[in-house]
Formats: sequence, C-alpha cells, structure tokens
Amino acid sequence: MSGTDPLRRVLRFGVFEVDLEQRELRRNGLRVRLQDQPFQLLAALLERPGRIVTRAELRGKLWPADTFVDFDHSLNATIKRLRDALGESAESPIFVETVARRGYRFIGNVVEVPSAFPESDHHGTWQRLFTRRNAVFGGITTCALALCLLYYSHSLRSKTLQPTVIPAVTDVGEKYTPSLSPDGQRLAFAWNGGAGPHFSVYVKVIGTEESLRLTKQASIDFNPVWSPDGRYIAFCRIQEGETGIYIIPALGGIERRVRHTLWQEQEFSQVIWSAGRLSWSPDGKLLAFSDRESRDQAPSIFLLSLDSLEVHKLTSPARSRGDSNPAFSPDGLILAFTRASQAFQSIYMVPVSGGAERRLLSDNTDHWGLAWTPDGRDLVFANASWPINAGWLWKVPLGGGKPERLQFGQEGIQPSLRGNQLVYVRQTANLNIWKRKLNSSTSASPPDRLITSTRMESGPQLSADGSKIAFESTRGGTYEVWMCRSDGSGLVQLTHFNSVTGTPRWSPDGKRIAFDSRAAGNADVYVLDAEGGSPRKLTSEPSAEVVPSWSRDGRWIYFASDRTGGWEVWKMPATGGPAVPVTHHGGFAAFESPDGQFLYYAKGLTVPGLWRIPTNGGEEVRVIGALEAGYWGYWAVVDGGIYYLDTTTKKPGIDLFDLTMHRITRVFDLEKAPAPQAPGLTVSLDKRTILYTQLDALNSDIILVENFQ
Repeated sequence: MSGTDPLRRVLRFGVFEVDLEQRELRRNGLRVRLQDQPFQLLAALLERPGRIVTRAELRGKLWPADTFVDFDHSLNATIKRLRDALGESAESPIFVETVARRGYRFIGNVVEVPSAFPESDHHGTWQRLFTRRNAVFGGITTCALALCLLYYSHSLRSKTLQPTVIPAVTDVGEKYTPSLSPDGQRLAFAWNGGAGPHFSVYVKVIGTEESLRLTKQASIDFNPVWSPDGRYIAFCRIQEGETGIYIIPALGGIERRVRHTLWQEQEFSQVIWSAGRLSWSPDGKLLAFSDRESRDQAPSIFLLSLDSLEVHKLTSPARSRGDSNPAFSPDGLILAFTRASQAFQSIYMVPVSGGAERRLLSDNTDHWGLAWTPDGRDLVFANASWPINAGWLWKVPLGGGKPERLQFGQEGIQPSLRGNQLVYVRQTANLNIWKRKLNSSTSASPPDRLITSTRMESGPQLSADGSKIAFESTRGGTYEVWMCRSDGSGLVQLTHFNSVTGTPRWSPDGKRIAFDSRAAGNADVYVLDAEGGSPRKLTSEPSAEVVPSWSRDGRWIYFASDRTGGWEVWKMPATGGPAVPVTHHGGFAAFESPDGQFLYYAKGLTVPGLWRIPTNGGEEVRVIGALEAGYWGYWAVVDGGIYYLDTTTKKPGIDLFDLTMHRITRVFDLEKAPAPQAPGLTVSLDKRTILYTQLDALNSDIILVENFQ
C-alpha cells in the first residue's frame, strides 16, 4: 500500500461494525452472517445516513439493468433479511426506517473508525529526521505521536465500552422474568402470547425476531433460569394440581417436574411482585427457590439438590411476608434474596452453606429482582411499587456504601446479568379515575372517564359536600396529592414532595386533607389545608404510618402502623399527639361508619376480607369475606351498606353488601382490571356518585443493555 492509499473504512453503529472493504457485519466483534444483497443495501444506506435512499436508487445498485426480477418483492425480502440481521422490525425500527412510497433511511448514529494506519514506503524522509542535528526534535515528535496514539486508542476504547440500550423483545402482550443464557446469545422469558391470563416460557436468539415456545400448557409458566451448561431451563408453573418447579431442554422437549410447591394459584398480576422464585447454582447442583412449608406460613428460601431431590431450608423469615428473589453469587457461595416486611422489601444475604443472614439494604421500597455483577462485588436491583411508579435500576456494593442509580433502567424491574450484558423488563401502567352515577343503591349509569392522563391517577376521595375531589397522581413525575372540581376540571397540585405521596382523605368539614408520604425517607401521616399552605407532619415514629382517615366528628385521625411488628389500626388527635392502638389482630385501611358507631377496616396486603369493631371498644367481627387480599382500598361504607370490589366472580365488579339484610347485589361490572395495592373507591355521602380507579393499560418490553459495566 502506498502512503497515499485511503484508510480501510470501518463504520460503527450501536453494537454493530461494518467493514466495507471486507464486506463483513460484526456484532460485538462476532461476525453476523449476511448475504451479498442485504449487505449492499446496508452499504448504500450507510453512504447517506439520515437521508432517504429511494427505491429506484436501490434497484440500480442491487440489480443490473438487464436483470429481470419482481423488484418490489425482492427488495422487500432483502430489507427483511437485513432487519433480521440487525434484530429489528419494520414496526419498531432501530436503524432502518421505511419512508412510505419513497424508500428507506438509516436513522442510527454512524461513527467511522479507522481499523489501521497506512503504511509508508518513504523511509528516507523518516531517516533524515533522525540525524544528530534533529534527534531531540525527532524524539519529541515520537513522544507526541505516541501520546496521541494512546489518547486516540483510549478514546476509541471508551466509546466502544459505552453501554448501548436496545429493545430485545417488543411483541404485543406482557413479557416478564427475562434470563440470559450462559453464553449470552439466547434469552428466555415468560410471555402471554399477546393476550390472556396464561403465560408460557419462550426462548429467542438475541438479534433475531423469532421466538421458540418451550411450554404449551394452559398455565402460568414464568421465571426461567438456565443450567450452567446452557442445555436446560428450569421454570415455575402455577396450574391447578400441577403447580411446581419444572425442567425442560433449552431447545424444546419433554418437561419434568422436580418439585411440587405450595404457591398460591393466582393470576400472574397478583404474584408479579414475587415472580423471582428460582436461581440455578453455578456448579449446576442446586436450585434455590422460594416456597412455604405450609399454607399458613410465610415463604422461605430452600435449596433443592438436583442429584437427590432433597430439600434444605436456608432462611427463616420471622414476622414478615416472606422471602423471594433468590440469586446465587458468581462463586456460588452466597445467596442474595429479598424479604418483605409489612411495608416494603429489604435485600439480604446468607451463606449457601448456612449461617447468619445479613441485611444489605432497607430503603422503604420494593425490590423486584436481583442480579449479581460478574465480579461478585455488586448487586443490581429494581426499586418499584405497585402500580409501577418511577421504577428504576440501581446498583449497591456488597461491602457497604450508598446505592447508585444506573444511567438507564427507567421503569425497570427484574434485571438479569451475564458478563457485560444486562436485560430487564420495562413496564408502564396507566391508571385512570372513572365515574358512575348511581341511579339507585344497586343500579349505576354507564361509566365516564373523569380524571385521566398517560400516567397514574388513583385514590379518589370526594369531599363531604361532593364539590371537590382529592386524588393521587404521577402526572408531575412522582405520586403527589392533587385536587379538582367534581367534574374533573380545575386541577391543582397540593403537594410537591417529589416522593411517593398519596391516599388523601378529606376532613368532615372539607377544610383539611390528611395523607401519607415518604418524603422524609419514612412513611408518615401529614395534614394540609385544602386551600393550600405547607403540610404538617403528624407522626415521627421510625415505623411506617400510612392510609389515614378521619373520625366523623373530625377529632381523630385513624392510620395504619407497623410499629408493633405487624399492621394495626391506630388513632391520634387530629392536631397531632400520642397515638393509641385500635385493633389488635391486624388492621390496615380504616373508615368510620356514617353514624360513627363502628370502625370498618381491611387487614392489609395479604389477608382477605373486611372487618368492623365498635368505636368505643369491643370484639372484631368479619363482615365481608370476598374482598380479595391486596385490594384494601376498594371499598366504601355508606348508610346501611358497603360498596366493595368482588373479584371472585368471572368478571370483577362492584357489589353492595346490605348491612341490614346481609344481602349482596352486583351494582356493575368493571370494563377493565382493578389496580391492586391502590386506594380505589369512594362514594358520595348522598350515595349518588361513585368514583373508582381502573387499570386501563399495562405494557412491558424486555430491554437489553450491551457493554454494561
């Protein structure tokens, strides 16, 4: 090569490099098989990135004038092969955009990277430089060149190692619990096939569109994990009479149940927060799993020997909702897991050989999934709540230190790591507040969307005179308390904590609003004037104090607290002061009856039903058994009855329980799903209007991060 020859051109976009001289496409340094015509098409688009290349121009480049082909069909097929190689589709383009009736345009960011420096045969020139007269100058020049080369090399390496975020699975439907194969080439995940309550395990090669369906039962199959050799996949199944842990060949074949479990047979939306239940040890000998010893106990972490199928209990959760999300460390010596208290999840670690548990992190949020970094020094986890609100991926060092929020991972849950590849689920929910007029106590008009956005609107509460609505909303970024008129107009943001804040409740005179917030790092009860002003914090215990409500005379505020280890209802003076317990056998969201004679309450996140106790003291009585656990906010007590959510029927709906006749009547069916763990129902004092929260959309995609550090 002469000294005037051009450099060999190598173009980089995303995780791909194109060597135009060698006619090669590489992904992360590995060659991608691509036929000649798709490569020519790619080269033509890369010549003019960001500009349209017409179909006529492509015809001239790909097919000589004397070639007779079905041009439209051939070009479409060539584009399809190129997109398959790049791991994208026409519906979700990442690099190649279709411009209708005109042509195509390359929309990725293209960087030219020289692969080598030109050789020179003008040795005389360099020899003349290194004479005694200019040796010093030559040395300085050489050092300068070396420094430039070092800087340039470092710059290229830094750019190469920058994380690249790519949508990996964007098919219609709900996708969860992704898991990368040991070689990082394949991805296993749970998918409902586009719609419906059943989930199957699928596997796809990263960078391609087609997925292989491994399981085909009318069941909920989820949480696939790979054997260390990549030959098998273990997964969880929830199905009547068949619930347990199964193993299936990674390329498809006969599945085998290796463990019967006592998991509750619920819809996937009800178990998603604890969907991480399996981990395969690096030596291939053990499966760690979350289960319970009996149906009345909280889940623990167990170890299953795949040689003998013997089971050993590893953790012992005390006074908690149980352990889940097991994750073996890369050396197989430590198991990380999450433990759910009454209010949130903490991250723990325990030696696989047994020993003392160590709490790594407790930050008043739920942690949906754990993943170890390859060096075993950090854990990646997701902070999220239900409904999903501002979920994000974080990393925390095992040696102690402050968690670090990753630069990507917004709305992310369920991370999985292999080498420098990270996958996670990006999930978004849309909640809205709906309104119906009650024609009678047991008949309602058609629904109206009252308070809507593309985010979350929930927790409506009508003022005593019915003129205003207080509610919680993420339209400003995080959950805050808002207010509007009864017709949904005149929206005003009342709080600006930039933290999880909600469950607003009106005082009987309509002048104040009680609510809870984690603004101070701990969940506490606050009160503010409905006309505005600074909120005033009423509780300061180190425990969690949430879901407040007012006594009918306005003198007391009821709230739920876990200060004694479990959720109970407490009350304190409305102006603040010492609190006293009201319930002693469990209690959560509470409201007084209109006449102030009884206090009605649910029992929180895991206990179904609705109870009442006399406000002047006495024994509790269960009033309704059909209020499902987790839907503690979907009921309202009125004169003579209780409106509540019934999910035991084929279609969820709002029922009325007549307190005098002990008769249940369906008032209306919900058009879509309710939102668990959300305050969801209110009825006006005149019993003419009912407001409720509805989960109108739930979307999830699986995201791949290349070059994760």
